[in-house]
Amino acid sequence: MDKRSNNLMKNTAILTFGNLCTKGIMFIMTPLFTRWLSQADYGTFDLLVTYLSLIVPTITIDIKEAVFRFLLGEEHKNEEKAVVTTGIVANTVSFIVCIVVSLVLFIFTKGQKYIILFYALMIISEAMYEFWVMIARGLRKITVFAIGNIIYILAMAISSLLFVKVFQGGLYGLMCSYVAGYLVSVIYMGIACKTHQYIDFKSASKSMYVSMCKYAVHMLPNAIAWWIINVSDRTLVTIVLGAEANAILSVTNKLPNLCHQIFSKFHLSWQETAIDSVNSGDRDKYYSNVMNNLFKVMISITIGIISLNFVYFKYLFTEEYFYGYYLCPVLMVSILIYMMTQFLGGIYIAQMQSKKNGSTTVIAAIINLSIDLLLIKFIGMWAAVLSTFIAYLVLFLIRYFDITKTIKLKFRKEALLYTIIMLYFVVMCYVDIMAINILNVVLACILFVVINKSIVLKILKGISSKLKKQ
Repeated sequence: MDKRSNNLMKNTAILTFGNLCTKGIMFIMTPLFTRWLSQADYGTFDLLVTYLSLIVPTITIDIKEAVFRFLLGEEHKNEEKAVVTTGIVANTVSFIVCIVVSLVLFIFTKGQKYIILFYALMIISEAMYEFWVMIARGLRKITVFAIGNIIYILAMAISSLLFVKVFQGGLYGLMCSYVAGYLVSVIYMGIACKTHQYIDFKSASKSMYVSMCKYAVHMLPNAIAWWIINVSDRTLVTIVLGAEANAILSVTNKLPNLCHQIFSKFHLSWQETAIDSVNSGDRDKYYSNVMNNLFKVMISITIGIISLNFVYFKYLFTEEYFYGYYLCPVLMVSILIYMMTQFLGGIYIAQMQSKKNGSTTVIAAIINLSIDLLLIKFIGMWAAVLSTFIAYLVLFLIRYFDITKTIKLKFRKEALLYTIIMLYFVVMCYVDIMAINILNVVLACILFVVINKSIVLKILKGISSKLKKQ
Protein backbone atom coordinates (compact mmCIF):
# COMPACT_ATOMS: atom_id res chain seq x y z
CA MET A 1 0.00 0.00 0.00
CA ASP A 2 1.67 3.30 -1.13
CA LYS A 3 1.93 6.51 0.87
CA ARG A 4 -1.08 8.09 -0.86
CA SER A 5 -3.36 5.17 0.07
CA ASN A 6 -2.00 5.14 3.60
CA ASN A 7 -2.74 8.84 4.02
CA LEU A 8 -6.15 8.43 2.40
CA MET A 9 -7.10 5.56 4.74
CA LYS A 10 -5.61 7.29 7.79
CA ASN A 11 -7.47 10.55 7.18
CA THR A 12 -10.67 8.68 6.33
CA ALA A 13 -10.40 6.62 9.53
CA ILE A 14 -9.93 9.73 11.68
CA LEU A 15 -12.82 11.56 10.03
CA THR A 16 -15.07 8.48 10.07
CA PHE A 17 -14.48 7.94 13.78
CA GLY A 18 -15.43 11.52 14.49
CA ASN A 19 -18.41 11.26 12.17
CA LEU A 20 -19.68 8.02 13.74
CA CYS A 21 -19.58 9.70 17.13
CA THR A 22 -21.54 12.71 15.90
CA LYS A 23 -24.02 10.71 13.83
CA GLY A 24 -24.52 8.25 16.68
CA ILE A 25 -25.51 11.11 18.97
CA MET A 26 -27.69 12.68 16.24
CA PHE A 27 -29.30 9.30 15.54
CA ILE A 28 -30.33 9.15 19.22
CA MET A 29 -31.45 12.79 19.29
CA THR A 30 -33.69 12.65 16.19
CA PRO A 31 -36.43 10.47 17.76
CA LEU A 32 -36.31 12.78 20.80
CA PHE A 33 -36.77 15.87 18.61
CA THR A 34 -39.80 14.28 16.95
CA ARG A 35 -41.31 13.78 20.41
CA TRP A 36 -40.34 17.13 21.94
CA LEU A 37 -41.60 19.12 18.94
CA SER A 38 -44.88 18.94 17.07
CA GLN A 39 -44.71 17.30 13.66
CA ALA A 40 -45.29 20.68 11.99
CA ASP A 41 -42.52 22.39 14.02
CA TYR A 42 -40.04 19.60 13.29
CA GLY A 43 -40.92 19.72 9.59
CA THR A 44 -40.46 23.51 9.60
CA PHE A 45 -37.11 23.28 11.37
CA ASP A 46 -35.87 20.65 8.93
CA LEU A 47 -36.84 22.92 6.03
CA LEU A 48 -35.02 25.89 7.61
CA VAL A 49 -31.87 23.80 8.05
CA THR A 50 -31.94 22.64 4.44
CA TYR A 51 -32.21 26.27 3.26
CA LEU A 52 -28.90 26.96 4.99
CA SER A 53 -27.10 24.96 2.30
CA LEU A 54 -28.31 27.56 -0.24
CA ILE A 55 -28.07 30.75 1.79
CA VAL A 56 -24.63 30.23 3.36
CA PRO A 57 -22.64 29.70 0.12
CA THR A 58 -24.66 32.45 -1.60
CA ILE A 59 -23.96 35.22 0.93
CA THR A 60 -20.30 34.18 1.32
CA ILE A 61 -19.78 33.57 -2.43
CA ASP A 62 -18.69 30.11 -1.27
CA ILE A 63 -15.29 31.61 -0.44
CA LYS A 64 -14.54 28.72 1.93
CA GLU A 65 -13.97 26.42 -1.07
CA ALA A 66 -11.30 28.77 -2.39
CA VAL A 67 -9.68 28.97 1.06
CA PHE A 68 -9.39 25.17 1.17
CA ARG A 69 -8.04 24.78 -2.37
CA PHE A 70 -5.61 27.69 -2.12
CA LEU A 71 -4.24 26.58 1.28
CA LEU A 72 -3.47 23.13 -0.11
CA GLY A 73 -1.52 24.74 -2.93
CA GLU A 74 0.52 27.07 -0.70
CA GLU A 75 3.81 26.04 0.93
CA HIS A 76 4.89 29.27 2.66
CA LYS A 77 3.31 30.69 5.80
CA ASN A 78 3.15 34.23 4.40
CA GLU A 79 1.03 32.96 1.50
CA GLU A 80 -1.15 30.99 3.92
CA LYS A 81 -1.64 34.19 5.94
CA ALA A 82 -2.81 35.99 2.81
CA VAL A 83 -5.37 33.25 2.03
CA VAL A 84 -6.77 32.99 5.58
CA THR A 85 -6.88 36.75 6.21
CA THR A 86 -8.47 37.51 2.84
CA GLY A 87 -11.09 34.84 3.55
CA ILE A 88 -11.86 36.31 6.98
CA VAL A 89 -12.27 39.82 5.55
CA ALA A 90 -14.58 38.52 2.80
CA ASN A 91 -16.70 36.59 5.30
CA THR A 92 -16.94 39.57 7.67
CA VAL A 93 -18.38 41.72 4.89
CA SER A 94 -20.89 38.95 4.11
CA PHE A 95 -21.96 38.76 7.76
CA ILE A 96 -22.56 42.51 7.92
CA VAL A 97 -24.77 42.30 4.83
CA CYS A 98 -26.67 39.35 6.40
CA ILE A 99 -27.28 41.31 9.63
CA VAL A 100 -28.50 44.42 7.79
CA VAL A 101 -30.89 42.42 5.56
CA SER A 102 -32.23 40.51 8.59
CA LEU A 103 -32.91 43.71 10.52
CA VAL A 104 -34.75 45.23 7.54
CA LEU A 105 -36.88 42.08 7.18
CA PHE A 106 -37.52 42.07 10.93
CA ILE A 107 -38.79 45.65 10.86
CA PHE A 108 -41.18 45.13 7.94
CA THR A 109 -42.38 41.61 8.78
CA LYS A 110 -45.53 40.84 10.75
CA GLY A 111 -46.38 37.70 12.70
CA GLN A 112 -43.56 35.40 13.90
CA LYS A 113 -40.87 37.95 13.02
CA TYR A 114 -38.35 36.82 15.67
CA ILE A 115 -37.66 33.69 13.64
CA ILE A 116 -35.79 35.98 11.19
CA LEU A 117 -33.27 37.04 13.87
CA PHE A 118 -32.80 33.48 15.13
CA TYR A 119 -32.32 32.29 11.57
CA ALA A 120 -29.73 35.02 10.89
CA LEU A 121 -27.75 33.69 13.85
CA MET A 122 -27.95 30.18 12.37
CA ILE A 123 -26.69 31.46 9.00
CA ILE A 124 -23.72 33.31 10.48
CA SER A 125 -22.76 30.55 12.91
CA GLU A 126 -22.90 27.84 10.22
CA ALA A 127 -20.89 30.01 7.81
CA MET A 128 -18.24 30.51 10.52
CA TYR A 129 -18.18 26.79 11.27
CA GLU A 130 -17.77 25.79 7.59
CA PHE A 131 -15.07 28.43 7.10
CA TRP A 132 -12.98 27.15 10.02
CA VAL A 133 -13.53 23.58 8.86
CA MET A 134 -11.94 24.52 5.53
CA ILE A 135 -9.03 26.22 7.29
CA ALA A 136 -8.39 23.07 9.35
CA ARG A 137 -8.56 20.92 6.20
CA GLY A 138 -6.42 23.31 4.17
CA LEU A 139 -3.75 23.29 6.87
CA ARG A 140 -4.00 19.47 6.86
CA LYS A 141 -5.14 19.39 10.49
CA ILE A 142 -7.63 16.55 9.95
CA THR A 143 -7.73 15.55 13.64
CA VAL A 144 -8.72 19.10 14.62
CA PHE A 145 -11.60 18.98 12.14
CA ALA A 146 -12.76 15.57 13.41
CA ILE A 147 -12.67 16.67 17.06
CA GLY A 148 -14.37 19.95 16.14
CA ASN A 149 -17.18 17.94 14.57
CA ILE A 150 -17.63 15.91 17.76
CA ILE A 151 -17.57 19.06 19.91
CA TYR A 152 -20.23 20.63 17.69
CA ILE A 153 -22.68 17.75 18.06
CA LEU A 154 -22.07 17.35 21.81
CA ALA A 155 -22.62 21.07 22.41
CA MET A 156 -25.73 20.99 20.23
CA ALA A 157 -27.14 17.92 22.00
CA ILE A 158 -26.57 19.34 25.49
CA SER A 159 -27.96 22.78 24.62
CA SER A 160 -31.00 21.26 22.86
CA LEU A 161 -31.76 19.24 25.98
CA LEU A 162 -31.59 22.49 27.92
CA PHE A 163 -33.38 24.83 25.49
CA VAL A 164 -35.97 22.44 24.07
CA LYS A 165 -36.72 19.94 26.84
CA VAL A 166 -36.03 21.85 30.07
CA PHE A 167 -36.98 25.40 29.03
CA GLN A 168 -39.65 24.22 26.54
CA GLY A 169 -38.25 26.55 23.87
CA GLY A 170 -39.77 24.59 21.01
CA LEU A 171 -38.64 25.63 17.53
CA TYR A 172 -36.67 28.64 18.79
CA GLY A 173 -34.94 26.50 21.40
CA LEU A 174 -33.76 24.02 18.77
CA MET A 175 -32.47 26.86 16.58
CA CYS A 176 -30.49 28.25 19.54
CA SER A 177 -28.99 24.84 20.25
CA TYR A 178 -27.61 24.62 16.72
CA VAL A 179 -26.07 28.09 17.02
CA ALA A 180 -24.47 27.14 20.34
CA GLY A 181 -23.03 23.94 18.85
CA TYR A 182 -21.46 25.76 15.89
CA LEU A 183 -19.95 28.56 17.99
CA VAL A 184 -18.39 26.23 20.58
CA SER A 185 -16.81 24.20 17.75
CA VAL A 186 -15.51 27.35 16.01
CA ILE A 187 -13.81 28.49 19.21
CA TYR A 188 -12.11 25.11 19.57
CA MET A 189 -10.93 24.95 15.94
CA GLY A 190 -9.70 28.54 16.06
CA ILE A 191 -7.56 27.75 19.11
CA ALA A 192 -6.40 24.30 17.93
CA CYS A 193 -5.38 25.59 14.47
CA LYS A 194 -3.65 28.60 16.08
CA THR A 195 -5.55 30.74 13.63
CA HIS A 196 -4.18 33.94 15.17
CA GLN A 197 -0.81 33.06 13.62
CA TYR A 198 -2.39 33.18 10.15
CA ILE A 199 -4.20 36.49 10.59
CA ASP A 200 -2.30 39.46 9.23
CA PHE A 201 -4.47 42.16 7.72
CA LYS A 202 -1.45 43.64 5.92
CA SER A 203 -1.21 40.41 3.91
CA ALA A 204 -4.80 40.65 2.64
CA SER A 205 -4.77 41.84 -0.96
CA LYS A 206 -7.17 42.69 -3.71
CA SER A 207 -5.37 40.38 -6.15
CA MET A 208 -5.70 37.45 -3.73
CA TYR A 209 -9.38 38.23 -3.22
CA VAL A 210 -10.00 38.38 -6.99
CA SER A 211 -8.20 35.05 -7.55
CA MET A 212 -10.12 33.36 -4.75
CA CYS A 213 -13.43 34.78 -5.99
CA LYS A 214 -12.79 33.56 -9.54
CA TYR A 215 -12.36 30.04 -8.22
CA ALA A 216 -15.22 30.25 -5.68
CA VAL A 217 -17.75 31.80 -8.09
CA HIS A 218 -17.45 28.74 -10.34
CA MET A 219 -18.20 26.58 -7.29
CA LEU A 220 -21.30 28.62 -6.41
CA PRO A 221 -23.52 27.18 -9.19
CA ASN A 222 -22.48 23.75 -7.94
CA ALA A 223 -23.60 24.61 -4.39
CA ILE A 224 -26.87 26.13 -5.61
CA ALA A 225 -27.58 23.19 -7.90
CA TRP A 226 -26.94 20.70 -5.08
CA TRP A 227 -29.35 22.72 -2.97
CA ILE A 228 -32.01 22.49 -5.66
CA ILE A 229 -31.53 18.73 -5.86
CA ASN A 230 -31.58 18.24 -2.08
CA VAL A 231 -34.09 20.88 -1.06
CA SER A 232 -36.53 21.42 -3.92
CA ASP A 233 -38.05 18.06 -3.04
CA ARG A 234 -38.76 19.09 0.54
CA THR A 235 -39.88 22.57 -0.43
CA LEU A 236 -42.45 21.30 -2.93
CA VAL A 237 -43.55 18.53 -0.57
CA THR A 238 -44.16 21.14 2.14
CA ILE A 239 -46.07 23.46 -0.23
CA VAL A 240 -48.18 20.78 -1.93
CA LEU A 241 -48.49 18.08 0.75
CA GLY A 242 -47.87 20.02 3.99
CA ALA A 243 -45.23 20.21 6.75
CA GLU A 244 -46.33 16.82 8.12
CA ALA A 245 -45.39 15.13 4.83
CA ASN A 246 -42.04 16.92 4.90
CA ALA A 247 -41.46 15.58 8.42
CA ILE A 248 -41.97 12.03 7.07
CA LEU A 249 -39.58 12.73 4.18
CA SER A 250 -37.05 14.19 6.63
CA VAL A 251 -37.13 11.11 8.86
CA THR A 252 -36.89 8.89 5.76
CA ASN A 253 -33.76 10.71 4.64
CA LYS A 254 -31.96 10.03 7.94
CA LEU A 255 -30.87 6.52 6.91
CA PRO A 256 -29.60 7.54 3.43
CA ASN A 257 -27.92 10.53 5.04
CA LEU A 258 -26.19 8.20 7.51
CA CYS A 259 -24.65 6.40 4.53
CA HIS A 260 -23.83 9.74 2.93
CA GLN A 261 -22.14 11.02 6.06
CA ILE A 262 -19.96 7.92 6.24
CA PHE A 263 -18.87 8.60 2.66
CA SER A 264 -18.53 12.36 3.10
CA LYS A 265 -15.54 11.89 5.37
CA PHE A 266 -13.85 9.80 2.71
CA HIS A 267 -14.73 12.49 0.19
CA LEU A 268 -12.96 15.12 2.27
CA SER A 269 -9.82 12.97 2.39
CA TRP A 270 -10.20 12.06 -1.29
CA GLN A 271 -10.17 15.70 -2.40
CA GLU A 272 -6.76 16.17 -0.80
CA THR A 273 -5.38 12.88 -2.19
CA ALA A 274 -6.80 13.53 -5.68
CA ILE A 275 -5.06 16.91 -5.72
CA ASP A 276 -1.75 15.39 -4.61
CA SER A 277 -1.99 12.65 -7.29
CA VAL A 278 -3.30 14.65 -10.25
CA ASN A 279 0.14 14.96 -11.88
CA SER A 280 1.56 11.55 -10.92
CA GLY A 281 2.55 9.02 -13.58
CA ASP A 282 0.21 6.29 -12.32
CA ARG A 283 -2.72 8.66 -11.84
CA ASP A 284 -5.23 6.77 -14.03
CA LYS A 285 -4.53 3.39 -12.44
CA TYR A 286 -4.62 4.87 -8.94
CA TYR A 287 -7.90 6.72 -9.52
CA SER A 288 -9.52 3.54 -10.92
CA ASN A 289 -8.37 1.45 -7.96
CA VAL A 290 -9.75 3.98 -5.49
CA MET A 291 -13.05 4.17 -7.41
CA ASN A 292 -13.54 0.39 -7.41
CA ASN A 293 -12.59 0.00 -3.76
CA LEU A 294 -14.91 2.85 -2.84
CA PHE A 295 -17.78 1.25 -4.76
CA LYS A 296 -17.24 -2.10 -3.00
CA VAL A 297 -17.20 -0.56 0.47
CA MET A 298 -20.14 1.79 -0.05
CA ILE A 299 -22.40 -0.74 -1.80
CA SER A 300 -21.81 -3.20 1.06
CA ILE A 301 -22.68 -0.48 3.59
CA THR A 302 -25.75 0.45 1.51
CA ILE A 303 -26.88 -3.19 1.51
CA GLY A 304 -26.41 -3.35 5.29
CA ILE A 305 -28.48 -0.22 5.93
CA ILE A 306 -31.23 -1.36 3.55
CA SER A 307 -31.45 -4.66 5.45
CA LEU A 308 -32.07 -2.67 8.67
CA ASN A 309 -34.83 -0.57 7.13
CA PHE A 310 -37.58 -2.51 8.98
CA VAL A 311 -35.89 -1.95 12.36
CA TYR A 312 -35.63 1.78 11.78
CA PHE A 313 -39.27 2.38 10.88
CA LYS A 314 -41.02 -0.29 12.95
CA TYR A 315 -39.22 0.18 16.26
CA LEU A 316 -37.67 3.67 16.40
CA PHE A 317 -40.49 5.91 15.17
CA THR A 318 -44.20 6.23 15.71
CA GLU A 319 -46.68 4.82 13.19
CA GLU A 320 -47.31 8.20 11.54
CA TYR A 321 -43.80 8.06 10.02
CA PHE A 322 -44.09 4.49 8.65
CA TYR A 323 -44.83 5.53 5.06
CA GLY A 324 -41.14 6.37 4.84
CA TYR A 325 -40.38 2.62 5.00
CA TYR A 326 -41.40 2.27 1.35
CA LEU A 327 -39.47 5.35 0.19
CA CYS A 328 -36.18 4.61 1.92
CA PRO A 329 -34.79 1.76 -0.27
CA VAL A 330 -34.89 3.87 -3.45
CA LEU A 331 -33.30 6.79 -1.61
CA MET A 332 -30.53 4.46 -0.42
CA VAL A 333 -29.73 3.48 -4.02
CA SER A 334 -29.85 7.17 -4.97
CA ILE A 335 -27.34 8.09 -2.29
CA LEU A 336 -24.95 5.40 -3.52
CA ILE A 337 -25.05 6.93 -7.01
CA TYR A 338 -24.60 10.36 -5.45
CA MET A 339 -21.45 9.19 -3.65
CA MET A 340 -19.92 8.03 -6.90
CA THR A 341 -20.69 11.40 -8.52
CA GLN A 342 -18.95 13.13 -5.61
CA PHE A 343 -15.91 10.93 -6.16
CA LEU A 344 -15.80 12.15 -9.76
CA GLY A 345 -16.32 15.71 -8.51
CA GLY A 346 -13.14 15.31 -6.46
CA ILE A 347 -11.26 14.67 -9.71
CA TYR A 348 -12.72 17.87 -11.18
CA ILE A 349 -11.48 19.79 -8.13
CA ALA A 350 -8.01 18.24 -8.47
CA GLN A 351 -7.94 19.38 -12.11
CA MET A 352 -9.08 22.90 -11.05
CA GLN A 353 -12.20 22.40 -13.22
CA SER A 354 -14.67 23.97 -10.80
CA LYS A 355 -16.72 25.22 -13.79
CA LYS A 356 -17.42 21.66 -14.98
CA ASN A 357 -18.20 20.62 -11.43
CA GLY A 358 -20.90 23.28 -11.34
CA SER A 359 -22.30 22.97 -14.86
CA THR A 360 -22.87 19.21 -14.60
CA THR A 361 -24.67 19.64 -11.27
CA VAL A 362 -26.88 22.36 -12.77
CA ILE A 363 -28.09 19.88 -15.42
CA ALA A 364 -29.00 17.38 -12.68
CA ALA A 365 -30.77 20.13 -10.70
CA ILE A 366 -32.93 21.07 -13.70
CA ILE A 367 -33.91 17.41 -14.18
CA ASN A 368 -34.70 17.02 -10.48
CA LEU A 369 -36.88 20.12 -10.29
CA SER A 370 -38.69 19.32 -13.55
CA ILE A 371 -39.68 15.83 -12.40
CA ASP A 372 -40.83 17.21 -9.04
CA LEU A 373 -43.06 19.82 -10.66
CA LEU A 374 -44.54 17.35 -13.14
CA LEU A 375 -45.28 14.44 -10.80
CA ILE A 376 -45.73 15.65 -7.22
CA LYS A 377 -49.49 16.23 -7.57
CA PHE A 378 -49.96 12.74 -8.99
CA ILE A 379 -47.66 10.50 -6.93
CA GLY A 380 -46.97 12.63 -3.88
CA MET A 381 -43.72 11.96 -2.00
CA TRP A 382 -42.68 9.39 -4.60
CA ALA A 383 -42.01 12.30 -6.96
CA ALA A 384 -39.32 13.56 -4.57
CA VAL A 385 -37.75 10.10 -4.38
CA LEU A 386 -37.78 9.37 -8.13
CA SER A 387 -36.57 12.84 -9.10
CA THR A 388 -33.57 12.45 -6.80
CA PHE A 389 -32.75 9.00 -8.18
CA ILE A 390 -32.95 10.07 -11.84
CA ALA A 391 -31.02 13.32 -11.27
CA TYR A 392 -28.14 11.53 -9.52
CA LEU A 393 -28.00 8.82 -12.20
CA VAL A 394 -27.84 11.36 -15.04
CA LEU A 395 -25.20 13.38 -13.16
CA PHE A 396 -23.04 10.31 -12.65
CA LEU A 397 -23.24 9.30 -16.31
CA ILE A 398 -22.37 12.81 -17.55
CA ARG A 399 -19.36 13.13 -15.25
CA TYR A 400 -18.13 9.59 -15.84
CA PHE A 401 -18.14 9.81 -19.64
CA ASP A 402 -16.64 13.31 -19.55
CA ILE A 403 -13.76 12.39 -17.23
CA THR A 404 -13.00 9.15 -19.09
CA LYS A 405 -12.12 11.27 -22.14
CA THR A 406 -8.90 12.29 -20.37
CA ILE A 407 -8.53 9.75 -17.54
CA LYS A 408 -8.85 5.98 -17.98
CA LEU A 409 -11.42 5.08 -15.33
CA LYS A 410 -12.93 1.61 -15.48
CA PHE A 411 -15.22 -0.42 -13.21
CA ARG A 412 -14.28 -4.04 -12.55
CA LYS A 413 -16.63 -6.83 -13.71
CA GLU A 414 -17.78 -7.73 -10.17
CA ALA A 415 -19.39 -4.29 -9.84
CA LEU A 416 -22.37 -5.59 -11.86
CA LEU A 417 -22.79 -8.57 -9.50
CA TYR A 418 -22.74 -6.30 -6.44
CA THR A 419 -25.40 -4.11 -8.05
CA ILE A 420 -27.70 -7.11 -8.67
CA ILE A 421 -27.27 -8.23 -5.04
CA MET A 422 -28.20 -4.75 -3.84
CA LEU A 423 -31.36 -4.76 -5.98
CA TYR A 424 -32.36 -8.05 -4.32
CA PHE A 425 -32.25 -6.36 -0.91
CA VAL A 426 -34.31 -3.46 -2.25
CA VAL A 427 -37.03 -5.80 -3.56
CA MET A 428 -37.10 -7.74 -0.26
CA CYS A 429 -37.98 -4.54 1.61
CA TYR A 430 -41.31 -4.46 -0.25
CA VAL A 431 -41.94 -8.16 0.43
CA ASP A 432 -41.57 -7.33 4.16
CA ILE A 433 -41.70 -10.77 5.77
CA MET A 434 -40.12 -10.70 9.24
CA ALA A 435 -38.23 -14.01 8.86
CA ILE A 436 -36.74 -12.86 5.55
CA ASN A 437 -35.89 -9.46 7.06
CA ILE A 438 -33.90 -11.07 9.87
CA LEU A 439 -32.21 -13.48 7.44
CA ASN A 440 -31.23 -10.56 5.21
CA VAL A 441 -29.56 -8.74 8.11
CA VAL A 442 -27.35 -11.81 8.68
CA LEU A 443 -26.72 -12.13 4.93
CA ALA A 444 -25.77 -8.44 4.69
CA CYS A 445 -23.17 -8.88 7.45
CA ILE A 446 -21.65 -11.89 5.66
CA LEU A 447 -21.61 -10.03 2.34
CA PHE A 448 -19.85 -7.05 3.91
CA VAL A 449 -16.96 -9.27 5.01
CA VAL A 450 -16.84 -11.19 1.71
CA ILE A 451 -17.01 -8.12 -0.54
CA ASN A 452 -14.41 -6.22 1.45
CA LYS A 453 -12.16 -9.19 2.18
CA SER A 454 -9.09 -7.78 0.42
CA ILE A 455 -9.43 -4.37 2.08
CA VAL A 456 -9.96 -5.91 5.52
CA LEU A 457 -6.88 -8.11 5.05
CA LYS A 458 -4.77 -5.11 3.99
CA ILE A 459 -5.85 -3.19 7.08
CA LEU A 460 -5.11 -6.16 9.36
CA LYS A 461 -1.75 -6.68 7.67
CA GLY A 462 -0.88 -3.01 8.15
CA ILE A 463 -1.84 -3.12 11.83
CA SER A 464 0.13 -6.33 12.31
CA SER A 465 3.28 -4.89 10.72
CA LYS A 466 3.10 -1.81 12.91
CA LEU A 467 2.71 -3.93 16.04
CA LYS A 468 5.78 -5.99 15.07
CA LYS A 469 7.85 -2.84 14.63
CA GLN A 470 6.93 -1.75 18.13
